[in-house]
Amino acid sequence: MSKPAIRRMLNRLQAAEYLAVSPATLSRWAANRTGPAFVKLGDASTSAVRYPLDALDEFIVARTKGPKS
Repeated sequence: MSKPAIRRMLNRLQAAEYLAVSPATLSRWAANRTGPAFVKLGDASTSAVRYPLDALDEFIVARTKGPKS
């Protein structure tokens, strides 16, 4: 049985910098479930939140607009 690939994950501050938004915006998106996918490490409300880098890239691609062909 093979092990799953380990994905690089960023904390909220790093993810906000990556997306060029404030950490507060990222928190609001998470609360409204409109932002990128994230992983909550633990069960408590104070648990660490991490954003897989591939989820951030997918979020960007899904919102990229271009000229219509």
